[in-house]
Amino acid sequence: MSFPVSVWYGVGSVTPPFNEETIRRDLNNIKDAGFKYVRGWVNWRDTEPRPGEYDFSSVENLLRVAGDIGLKVILQVYLEFAPDWLPRLHPDSLYVSESGNTIMPQGSPGVCLDNPGVRARAEEFLRRLAQVVVKYPNFYAWDLWSEPNVIQWIYQPTGWRGLFCYCNYSKGRFRDWLRTMYSSINELNKAWHRSYLEFNDVEPPRFVSLHFARDNIDWLTFNIAKLREDLEWRVKVIRSIDSSHPVVSHSHGGTSVFSNPLFGEPDDWEMASVVDAWGTSFYPKHAGRVKPDHVLDALVLDAARSAASASGKPYWIGELQAGQGVGGFKATEPVTPDDVALWMWQAIAHEAKAINIYHWYPMMLGFESGGYGLINPDGTLTDRARRAGEVAKVIYENSDLLLKAKLINSDVAILYNIESYKWLWIAQRHSSDVLSRSILGVYRILFNSNHNVDLVSIRQVENGLISRYKVLVAPLSLVMTPKAALSLRDFVSNGGLLLVDSRFAAIRNDGYIDSCTPAYGLSEVIGGCEDGYVSVDKVSLRITNDLIPGLKVGDLIIGSNYVSWLNSKAHEVGVSELNLDKPSITINDYGNGKAVYVGTSIGLSYEVNGPDSGVGKLVNGIIGMAMVQPPVEVKSTKQGYVEVRVLKSGIDHLLFIINHSYNDQLVKVRINENVLNVGNALIKDLVTGASINIINNEVQLTLKGRQVVVGLVSR
Repeated sequence: MSFPVSVWYGVGSVTPPFNEETIRRDLNNIKDAGFKYVRGWVNWRDTEPRPGEYDFSSVENLLRVAGDIGLKVILQVYLEFAPDWLPRLHPDSLYVSESGNTIMPQGSPGVCLDNPGVRARAEEFLRRLAQVVVKYPNFYAWDLWSEPNVIQWIYQPTGWRGLFCYCNYSKGRFRDWLRTMYSSINELNKAWHRSYLEFNDVEPPRFVSLHFARDNIDWLTFNIAKLREDLEWRVKVIRSIDSSHPVVSHSHGGTSVFSNPLFGEPDDWEMASVVDAWGTSFYPKHAGRVKPDHVLDALVLDAARSAASASGKPYWIGELQAGQGVGGFKATEPVTPDDVALWMWQAIAHEAKAINIYHWYPMMLGFESGGYGLINPDGTLTDRARRAGEVAKVIYENSDLLLKAKLINSDVAILYNIESYKWLWIAQRHSSDVLSRSILGVYRILFNSNHNVDLVSIRQVENGLISRYKVLVAPLSLVMTPKAALSLRDFVSNGGLLLVDSRFAAIRNDGYIDSCTPAYGLSEVIGGCEDGYVSVDKVSLRITNDLIPGLKVGDLIIGSNYVSWLNSKAHEVGVSELNLDKPSITINDYGNGKAVYVGTSIGLSYEVNGPDSGVGKLVNGIIGMAMVQPPVEVKSTKQGYVEVRVLKSGIDHLLFIINHSYNDQLVKVRINENVLNVGNALIKDLVTGASINIINNEVQLTLKGRQVVVGLVSR
């Protein structure tokens, strides 16, 4: 079985329509560059130009020509680019915002599929498409939803984007969902503080009311569930015709860790549960980025891997950036051939099982014109295209090895708590940055210490699926559920180490605060209740007891966002400058494990204040308390820019050494003998074919800027 590496080829979508001669030339160039797969577009609008009249000639032409040349085809299906006649036949299918504005589509975002008439037409289109496509032996896989959203994100209004969808059918679907959540209208009235007579009277919330919360939480919970159900519906429709080809989908913005569900974004963990593989868009030099950040990129990859893995699925790179990021008047620094090669290998080092490079041509019209292409607008190849093809050849040659490769299990996990993300609306925060940067900061500390890290969702916590970890970090986890609280008790009692920070479990999932923070009795786990907290830009916490390895009495930890303190019987480790009488850092023994409380936002502080904050020392010391060691130790000329990953593939191992800097680096890697004990050995670099010595479980070499080594350690 071949490891799929494709390039997107959107003829007539992001390029002008091409004739067959040009298409054949392009596909031959794709094949000659080294690729075995091409990824085509299918827009509903283009293939059903009139109601009930289908024209799949462009799809069939791509499949036929690709088959002649020897390329397999992955198809991306867009229901969001819907026929323009739909609003005429179904005027009640238009998206409606929270303010009552209807959205007349302009090519996108289509119409609301909650309308039963529109959904029936979409279903018929998918069936007709599948009946045509399955006849072609070179067809490989479906991607049924590119970057899912309640309303397609390509919709770019002037001003406020709005919340969606408040059409009558979406409201009806919400009311049906509420009937499954509440036993009666009286129960809903009690939870929402309302006086509805029946469910058909219920209106979804359109704004935040100062003293209410449950209605807003329910609306977001419904929309997250709706996205999963809609993806599952697409899969079932295709599966009714085609039971053999993989069905996947991929997220927008890299991962839901960086998304606010208020604006119709899904939960990756929910979406991954209903497809054969879950994917992500991977744009390290996107026009929307302030600057490249290889650690953020690694988090995106690990989040996608973790979300898919939670349902026992592989993850794919649905889109990997091919060329310069362009957005309107903004253009990022150029993408080099080494960049594309590094990103491909970095994805595989984080366990990706397919790569789809976006796009063969640059965007040739619209907001992104001139950006994101692997070749020149005239169809001639660039060095980026040649280099990407060369990497694809190496991947194909080692497909079996790479498809079986799994990261060495992590002992450390970070909690992705979707319940806290829902609270952003109540807190009147439109950006997810305060939560996403809290996760990123903790991840950055662990990345720089060479730990493999998983992200676990609160649903996994609720289901008791965290017992294999030694350490769970819950950064800025404001909201808690009763099931998760019970599971966290068990985790710590059975020997785990739980690290939490300020405002941990301050809000119950019904929207209320509890009699004590943290809620649901978790004060017993951390050894006390929060006695007070204050919002701060910057605060100092002083270590008062040397109970954490690497920290001594008098050391300072610089905090951000919050500072808080406890009424606690736990072991005091530190106090804040705002309250010297009560501890702000504690360690509590609970059962066979420990809970560590830090009264500030640790991840956010590391992102704001950097390594000099002392937060890195604090977190690494706490990880050391659990006797967790990273798989490797890395020393390099420029610390923090060399990433090393060890993967196991059958009886063999793969050692990925990635130089993220643009400068040469002298690198020394010591492999933890508990992970892989090879002593003295000669390993082969799959990228160059060169041999590399391992001496006493150490590798020492000089890497050029942006160089990647993929060392095969054979038994």
